[in-house]
Amino acid sequence: MSKKVLIVEDNELIAYLHEKFVIKCGGTVIGKTHNFEEFKHLVNTEAPDVILMDILLGQDKDGVDFVMSIPDCKARIVYVSGSTDPLTLEKLKNTIYHSFVVKPLMFDTLTEILRF
Repeated sequence: MSKKVLIVEDNELIAYLHEKFVIKCGGTVIGKTHNFEEFKHLVNTEAPDVILMDILLGQDKDGVDFVMSIPDCKARIVYVSGSTDPLTLEKLKNTIYHSFVVKPLMFDTLTEILRF
């Protein structure tokens, strides 16, 4: 069965590449956003199986804040970020997530993430 994937990424090129990877893996992209309200709407209306979540989104809320706003969401959260500083990694501990992937996200890694 095709996994429904929500991509949260502020860099349009990276979001595009992630979308192509998801499709190549047999998944379905249900949305791409970096807007907090749109994110919450997509989570509530589309019920994604997987959320590929960037952390640094260039606004007052980061990806961890986004995830903390959906405590009842059953999606598999995968943080995909170039940010590996100790403060960011410490903040992740406040959320439940499946994995943390350092950018760039490789096709083989995504294939493993979507295999469940």
